[in-house]
Amino acid sequence: MKSLAKTSSSFDSLVRYNSIFDTNEGCIGVSSTSSMRMNRREILTSTVTAFVAASVPSASAANLPQSTGADLSKTGTIDTLIPIVAMKQRLESINSHLMSKSGKLFPDECKSILKALQQNIPRDENDFKRIFDSYSTPVSYKQKFLDQNAFLVYYTKGFDGPGRPNIENDTENSIQTLQYGARNDAWSAMDDFFVELDYGLRSSDSDAAELAALAQRVMLALDAYLSLAPVADVEQALASLLHR
Repeated sequence: MKSLAKTSSSFDSLVRYNSIFDTNEGCIGVSSTSSMRMNRREILTSTVTAFVAASVPSASAANLPQSTGADLSKTGTIDTLIPIVAMKQRLESINSHLMSKSGKLFPDECKSILKALQQNIPRDENDFKRIFDSYSTPVSYKQKFLDQNAFLVYYTKGFDGPGRPNIENDTENSIQTLQYGARNDAWSAMDDFFVELDYGLRSSDSDAAELAALAQRVMLALDAYLSLAPVADVEQALASLLHR
């Protein structure tokens, strides 16, 4: 079972864009149950030891995302987009199933949902994020330069010489940041969904409506990510899945 301590990289904690999951908005009624899910994490976690906290990467580390070991030779292709679209399809199917239910789910039902999810969606954070990184715009040389020279860039306000555009103005870097932000939101929501299902597997106390709300939260994150891809590519990936 995962520890309460998240293993997200420094970049994960520093990415700040207008997240569609601002808890102040009470998205799909999930925020009202966040403290309950935290208690359930504590129930499912045996002991949080001191060495776990010591192993968390320092917040002063580089802002760039840590490598997930993704193959970057096919970024931006239909082949690497298909697994992400497949995740969305799987969640849509499970959400429909949950919406048809009412009240608490039996442990066997939670077990069945977990088994179905893991046909397309890894339970491990690194494996989950690797799927997205295989498609996402890779970190560019320019972004590495900006990260390594953040102090200089800040005090020169991105000045790159007379008549040259501001070094911080880069559409590619912006897309990459949004992709990683949406990826992180998707994992956070998916992890909550897994935790709730794990809890239901052991306690018979998971509510179908709450699980549906969690599934919808993941779907919103995936929609945010897929909205950054060309519409035609998403449609082609979906068509490929339908013909399998």
